[in-house]
Amino acid sequence: MSNARILASYASNFPSFRNRIINGDLSNPINQRGAGSITASTGYTYDRWYYDGTSLYQGIEDKNVNDGTYVISWQGSGFNAYWKLSTDTTANNGPDSTSGFSSALSSGDTFTVSGSGTGNHLWIKFSLDTALDFSTLDKVMVEEGTVPTPFEHRPYGMELSLCQRYYQKIIASKEYTLYGHGGSIAADLMEVTVNLPVSMRSTPSVNFLNVAFQYYPGTVSSISFATGETTQLLQLTATPTVSSGIACRALSNNTLNSYIEASAEL
Repeated sequence: MSNARILASYASNFPSFRNRIINGDLSNPINQRGAGSITASTGYTYDRWYYDGTSLYQGIEDKNVNDGTYVISWQGSGFNAYWKLSTDTTANNGPDSTSGFSSALSSGDTFTVSGSGTGNHLWIKFSLDTALDFSTLDKVMVEEGTVPTPFEHRPYGMELSLCQRYYQKIIASKEYTLYGHGGSIAADLMEVTVNLPVSMRSTPSVNFLNVAFQYYPGTVSSISFATGETTQLLQLTATPTVSSGIACRALSNNTLNSYIEASAEL
């Protein structure tokens, strides 16, 4: 095979990141929350997708938005799409306001962004114009240019890591799954660090279920999260009656229904 053909083959198979939408393959979605459907409840359901009971949204982070012309495309009928720029001030709740969106767009339409350099996220909204539901929406693309290209299938692991910038859920794989090691950093104060596989967009909000601290010779179940979470790690703290210099660990209890989740969604 000639060098030109090798390069052409490589270029056609290597993800170009044309698509600014993350998790746009809704027939095979990243679904860390385990939602029954993309509209199973209000709030974030499938990764990066927010449902407010009426419309679906995805916010494209300001760092991934340039001024210029974009084209939007998708598969499925009965939908209208809309867009707007917004500097959202409240995290994890979708767009701060449902007003200010553009007029309706059809698949293959273009729109022009101006003013993205001021911390604006690009919000895309889908609404129904028929009695259909969102289950037929698929292969959503927003890319720079004027002509839609075939849907970009990024490798599943790569798409997952893109999603984990905004949300991560560490689920116990078995009873007593280990989340992290640590120790008592002062009298009556223990701390365990949990490293995140992907650095998050911002300091996340954190939630957990059935996570316990264990230290020799006992166990303490009272856990809180310190204010020291960063985009790369979580710090779990407990306040048992121990002296300094005691090793400890955080783990799930004797149930598989245990997790730690961190969200830095828009």
